[in-house]
Amino acid sequence: MGVFGDTLRQARVSKGVTLREAEQATRINRHHLAALEDEDFAVLPPLIYQRGIVRNYSAYLELDPGKSLAMFEEARGGDSAAELVAAVKPLEMPRHWSPNFAIIAFMVVMGAVIFAWIYSISFSPDPVASTVPPAIPTVTPIPDDRLALPSPTAIPTATPVPPTATAAPAVASAAVPTATPAPTVATNAVAQPTEPPAPAVQQQQPAAPQGGATIRVIAQGDIEVTIVADGAVVFSGWLGAGQATEWYTAAQFAVTTSDGSQTLFENAQTGQQFYMGYGAGETYYLGG
Repeated sequence: MGVFGDTLRQARVSKGVTLREAEQATRINRHHLAALEDEDFAVLPPLIYQRGIVRNYSAYLELDPGKSLAMFEEARGGDSAAELVAAVKPLEMPRHWSPNFAIIAFMVVMGAVIFAWIYSISFSPDPVASTVPPAIPTVTPIPDDRLALPSPTAIPTATPVPPTATAAPAVASAAVPTATPAPTVATNAVAQPTEPPAPAVQQQQPAAPQGGATIRVIAQGDIEVTIVADGAVVFSGWLGAGQATEWYTAAQFAVTTSDGSQTLFENAQTGQQFYMGYGAGETYYLGG
């Protein structure tokens, strides 16, 4: 092992890193790093890659890449880095100004477009006026025989028909009201003003058996009523205003109505008319 390899090894040891850690930091295969430290250049890739490896590894070890490359060239028996730099022939840069033809061509094209646009605006000919004469309306003469208006037709008037002599007595006789005797008013009718009037249809009130009651329902408006007497449905349907059901006798009644405020009950024994409630869709229970 020569000076080049020993320098790399001592720099890595002083930095306190292993070949594996150096591989992770520089991303250079640790076998290549070990070959550089052992100066075993036969296992390294081609020369152009070897120099890159030496430069990166030297920078990681905080060594001068230029001196490391010089020691590397000396160790492998080649030219030194200084000789390589001197052997490179400097590039000859042109000293005269060379125009950029692409920019020049672009400027020429743009100038031509702008000139054509300005010329078309400034020297465009005036629009040619239309030579077609405007249409002149013509008047068609109307013959004299068509100017005569038709004679107006007289509107017939309605002739009133005189009334007959018998119409007046007939109307007069119909207008005369006949005297109607005033109905007698019961004295007890004024004592109970809150009771609703009895319906126009009068039905015979049957006598209730012992322990039972006889009732019927009188509708004060359109309602739907279902009457269950002793567990059996005796009536179910709609009643209009003023309509009443038949008399039903039973010990227990269950009456379901769509509107309690329009459902009037009547008891056949006492002749009493009453409301059970004023709710909607309620069921009322009555017993004898």
